[in-house]
Amino acid sequence: MTVDVVIDRELDLEDLYSLPDDGNRYEILDGAVVMTPPPNTAHQNVAAELTAILRDATRGRRLKVFFAPFAWRIGPGQVPEPDLVVAPPEAFTARALERPPLLVVEILSPSGRGRDLFEKRRIYAEGRAAWYWIADPVQPSLTVLRLAGAAYEDQAHVIADEVYEAREPFPVRVVPSALTF
Repeated sequence: MTVDVVIDRELDLEDLYSLPDDGNRYEILDGAVVMTPPPNTAHQNVAAELTAILRDATRGRRLKVFFAPFAWRIGPGQVPEPDLVVAPPEAFTARALERPPLLVVEILSPSGRGRDLFEKRRIYAEGRAAWYWIADPVQPSLTVLRLAGAAYEDQAHVIADEVYEAREPFPVRVVPSALTF
């Protein structure tokens, strides 16, 4: 038996917080609730390594690094939870990121790969995140995208032992193979 629920408004942050605390991650993307199963160890390892790298890179700058689950309220119908987010302290409230971040990071997982590569690329551009990184723990790589107008442009793609080194949005150095077990 299925039950259809009709809601006559765009879902928002309050709706996200009303969902069950059942170990799954929920987001609101394009007006729909999307559930993602808990991440695997490879995903978590990459998240931990990137968090450390980003915290080191942003030390002394007025930037905060947060990891999921942490909601970014782009607007009604769009409340994603990026794996990592970097933004100035004033962009955050106690419950959510309320302004466009400097950088969002997604770590690819089997259940959300297409969503992270395509759907979230569009959503994050609409939300005006200046930079979008996509890390792949299975085939160690890092794709770096920069917002140009209304869409992202590819800035870099490094794999395995290749080095991504940049001055923007802050000085940083990442080697994809060093992010994994």
